[in-house]
Amino acid sequence: MDASLLRTSFDQVAPNKEKFAAAFYDRLFAVFPETKQLFAKTDMRKQQATLMAAIAMVVSGVEKGENVVPVLKELGQRHQTYGVTAEHYPQVAQALLETFSEFLGPQWTPEVKGAWIDAYTVIAGTMQG
Repeated sequence: MDASLLRTSFDQVAPNKEKFAAAFYDRLFAVFPETKQLFAKTDMRKQQATLMAAIAMVVSGVEKGENVVPVLKELGQRHQTYGVTAEHYPQVAQALLETFSEFLGPQWTPEVKGAWIDAYTVIAGTMQG
């Protein structure tokens, strides 16, 4: 996992984190409308902030070499209680990667995409474990 590519690309979207998070959820719900029911009772502004905080935590943890596994496992357990299943993880991955692509434009290189695929694969695997 390339921590520097994760950091650089995250820092590029962070100034627009509210728009990024809103675009992510808009895309997720448009492409996978069945996911919207998982958020029926959710304050989406709070959820958007939570998403960006979680991504920031992972990027920072990877960058510093911290063990983020316990936090991710707890996050995965919590998501399970919300009704998240294994089929939702690839859907989220697609929406997340497409949102990064949209926001990064020409900075969304194959290397950056690969770094986020690697990161998400580890994150999703840990959360499901």
